[in-house]
Amino acid sequence: MRILLFSMPDMAPEFMRSWQAPNLALSSITGNIKGHEVHIADLILARNRLKETIEGLLNDYKPDVVGLSAMSFQFHTARCIAALIKKINKDIKTVLGGYHATLMYEEIVDTGEAEPFDFILRGEGDLSFGELLRAIEGKAPYEDVKGLSFRHMGTFVHNPPRPLEDLSNIAVPNRTNRVLRGYLFSARQLDIIETSRGCTMPCNFCSMNQMYGRSFRMYAIERVIEDIANAKKQGARYVAIADDNICLNLKRLEELCDAIIRAGHNDIAYVVQASSTGMSSSARLIEKMARAGFEIVFLGIENVSERNLKLMKKGNILDKTKQAIEYLHKYNILIVGGMILGHAEDGEEDIAQNYEFFDKNDIDFFADQVITPYPKTGMREELLKENLITNPHDYRKYNGFWANVRTKHLSSEELQFLKWKYRRKYSTFYKTTPVFKYRFPLVDLLRVFALRPYYRMKDAVRAFGKTEREVFEDRMQQFNSLNDFPELNTLAH
Repeated sequence: MRILLFSMPDMAPEFMRSWQAPNLALSSITGNIKGHEVHIADLILARNRLKETIEGLLNDYKPDVVGLSAMSFQFHTARCIAALIKKINKDIKTVLGGYHATLMYEEIVDTGEAEPFDFILRGEGDLSFGELLRAIEGKAPYEDVKGLSFRHMGTFVHNPPRPLEDLSNIAVPNRTNRVLRGYLFSARQLDIIETSRGCTMPCNFCSMNQMYGRSFRMYAIERVIEDIANAKKQGARYVAIADDNICLNLKRLEELCDAIIRAGHNDIAYVVQASSTGMSSSARLIEKMARAGFEIVFLGIENVSERNLKLMKKGNILDKTKQAIEYLHKYNILIVGGMILGHAEDGEEDIAQNYEFFDKNDIDFFADQVITPYPKTGMREELLKENLITNPHDYRKYNGFWANVRTKHLSSEELQFLKWKYRRKYSTFYKTTPVFKYRFPLVDLLRVFALRPYYRMKDAVRAFGKTEREVFEDRMQQFNSLNDFPELNTLAH
């Protein structure tokens, strides 16, 4: 059969200028499908010509089955695209997968939102997608595909959940069948790998334990090295490591660095998310990461308030955070500081305190998010009990940027404004100091000295003659329409 896999075009505003990444899950599914013609279209690369691109791909590849992967904030768009596919050819089978499908499959069906989908595939799809194709071909019963929800006599039947996969059975992703081009991070070609799945930590704001449970599974290091080589062969010069918590086994992380160096794969750059606890464990580990090519660490600082860290079940990690910052900067590794705002007791002084800490400690870039009540998380249940969720059901805003909650002292609107205000005050986007501290190719130097002054001037022109509130409202209006695709929206109703 002919298979076409779509990832969604929706993005968070923070990634507008520099991040266009491939969908790793779809590449992994493709690497594990045998005997079918499969193509992948990451629609993040076709945002400005979405409907035209989808129609063209359906015409060019004439798929029998289309798979759509979506997170919660992308689900509305996935429905629109599935409706468009059915409008063009009702015989094409549509499959919804991803985090939202896994967490919310019952609600999707019960509310009628499953109408444009023939199947919902829950949990890990690496191997189950191929099993579904066998069932569609009539070579196996649908009832045998664990994690599958399928239509039967006008209603959906939900098969039992799928057990977590043995990662040794999952083949290296296939990156050769991507039909769109332009994956970039900081002007360099980007790809994604993973070295492990899952996390055993109890953080109650995270939805990952709903996907994998509190588990931690690791790929063999030899398989990771093979995957890096595969990504490099396709042109990657920047590799993002998508592990949920690579720091759960620090000895293995050190061994991975040694393996990357031995294989000569430290000729490219890596970005990874990591915990303060892990990055503060030893200077030797950070030195090896630097030699292996780790250029950026997304550091889970989360918050500087002991009260809020306790609420998130993170523990008091502030001293470890300071140590991690010291080690990472000692070895010239850039830090993207993860910050979560908008907790129940937060007032303006609490918001400001976090940005002041990031500025004082020379955090290179901010990844500031408002606490998001993701479906089925412990944090959502706590916020619902306290009546602090102001947007409980419009998941299109659930991307970390928007304030879907209020605090006991701040409305959602005030929370959104303060996030914008203090990010603007302390933003590192216009700082040039990191360029001289760290290794950057010529293209990034040009970006700093050409594009940053341009954006500074553009922002100044936009703000001329306006109050701070007016500038904020203009900016939010621009961001609010970022994921509007008018030519598709009417198809979801």
